Amino acid sequence: MMKHRLHKIFLLILIVISICTKAQRNYSILSVPGIHAYTHIDMKGKSVVASGRFVTPIGETIRITHDPFGMAVSPDGTKTVTLHNGVFTIINNTTLANTRVPSYDKSIPSPFSNGSFLGVAFSPDSKKLYLSGGDNGAVIIYDIDNLQRLDSISLNGKVDSEDYEDSFTSDLLLNPTNNELLVLDRGNFRMVRIDLITKKITASIKTGRQPFGLSLSPDKKTAFVANVGMYDYPLIPDITPENYDSMLMPIQPYGNDTQESINGYTWHGRKIPGVGSPLAAEAMSVYTIDLATNNVMDRFKTGYQIGQMLEGAEVVGGSSPNSIAVGSKFAYVTNATNDNISVIDYRNHRIAGTIDIKVNSLIDHYRGLLPFGITLNKEENTLFVA
Repeated sequence: MMKHRLHKIFLLILIVISICTKAQRNYSILSVPGIHAYTHIDMKGKSVVASGRFVTPIGETIRITHDPFGMAVSPDGTKTVTLHNGVFTIINNTTLANTRVPSYDKSIPSPFSNGSFLGVAFSPDSKKLYLSGGDNGAVIIYDIDNLQRLDSISLNGKVDSEDYEDSFTSDLLLNPTNNELLVLDRGNFRMVRIDLITKKITASIKTGRQPFGLSLSPDKKTAFVANVGMYDYPLIPDITPENYDSMLMPIQPYGNDTQESINGYTWHGRKIPGVGSPLAAEAMSVYTIDLATNNVMDRFKTGYQIGQMLEGAEVVGGSSPNSIAVGSKFAYVTNATNDNISVIDYRNHRIAGTIDIKVNSLIDHYRGLLPFGITLNKEENTLFVA
């Protein structure tokens, strides 16, 4: 009897020790640094953003209009321009004085007729700006010294027997070698080349779906286009401006990534076009374009592909390649929804590797860092990712 009681006491002690051991186990906890701070802006120190992170600029801080989509520094280094929606800001790089266009008091009128989006570039003499007109499908030419609109070049119209309408001007850049602008048209999935002497379109080159990011190789012979779109959404052919309200679809026409969504089908006698395969070469891709021939040389599928197994789960979304930095041999592409960077060996026409963006092993598998901008410092051989 005594022996049995001692055995039970011994088991009880083991259980207590086990519970105490578990209770003393250490757990790692991650938190944002501003967990106990209120959101605020400190122009000369450490600001706390809404996510709880700290922002401490190295240099000086100035306040400008919200949501700057694009930015360019003048070739002479004296000015910086940030492009917002229907607004741009001119910053004096020496004094940090800044001018909003249009001004709040309307004394400086807006050069835009229907918003703006992403694209801004300087002329070689730093006196003119080329601005994306967004929905109006044009490039705005602006006199930065006299604060006035000089001209507008529309992307709409006939090129090589094809008539383009509903253009949407996206990213653009200056190609000084040919004194031309390279401009992305998100409305028609193409890159347009504009001669700045004649102000005429010299070429229209098909890109992938929703062209977003644009870059040039250092030798100015190759253009790179990052296409963020997964699908191509065509118009239903029997809808017109007159019958629009009565002919709208009452239901979602098809499921995601189905034969109907890829190829289209007939519904109650109406032809409903498909949106294409999410695995098509045009979907979420990077195109390289030979500027000597205007031919697309490569269509790279960067990042993880739909249907691929990753960490025991199937990939169901795209990679969203969006921004490109180009060196003499490699191009680096940020894949926003993959939290990684694809390395393209564009001279040998292949994807050379992938750089994963990691923060901490406790949260890396959740992802959500969304890299959405990249710059290459060639002197330091360093990538800067936003």
